[in-house]
Formats: sequence, C-alpha cells, structure tokens
Amino acid sequence: MPRTDPDDPLTEFAIETLLATPEGWRAVVRDAAARWPDTAPLGIVFALVSAAAEIEATFAHGSPAREAAGHGFRVAGLLAGDLYAMEALGLPRARAGDLFGYWRGHDPFFLTL
Repeated sequence: MPRTDPDDPLTEFAIETLLATPEGWRAVVRDAAARWPDTAPLGIVFALVSAAAEIEATFAHGSPAREAAGHGFRVAGLLAGDLYAMEALGLPRARAGDLFGYWRGHDPFFLTL
C-alpha cells in the first residue's frame, strides 16, 4: 500500500475524520461524497483504505487510535459494496455525487449516520 500523499486532501480528510472522535467513521463517506461530489467514488474507497493503512502504520499496537483504522477499512468495504449494487442496478456511479441517489432510493445506511 502506498504511503499517504500529504497533498491528497481526500485522504487527509479521511485520516482527520476517522481520528476526530470515536464516532468519526460514521459520517466520513457521506461527508467525503458531499465535499468532493465530482470525484470518482472508487477514489473515496482508495482514500479510506490509504487513510486506514496510514493510521495502522503510525500508531502502535494497542493504541486506541488503531480502532479508527478498522473503521476505515469497514466503511471502504461498505462503499465498495454500494458501488457493486449500483452497477448491478444499472445506476450512474461515475461521480461521488451519484451515491446520494442510491442511498436515498436503496440503502440509506450512510445517510442515517
């Protein structure tokens, strides 16, 4: 896994949000999609995985911050699942902003956090 690029605002946003509070992970996907609606949704998945890997690499085993890495990997997987469902349904999925239509019509998980 490549190290986090300090100039990548999406990955930095993911790191900051995941570490902000114990519940930071709950809204990170929705907030990233709202903030960067024109980015590719897989770019958010990659940023979350990169952020989680960076958190793991930075904090020692046993650190409470490492729990944030697990949450990052979890929401990256959930988002990837949403993208697969969108593909199966033939829904637009080229932009992060497209996620909101899917969430409103099919799976509100990220909207209810």
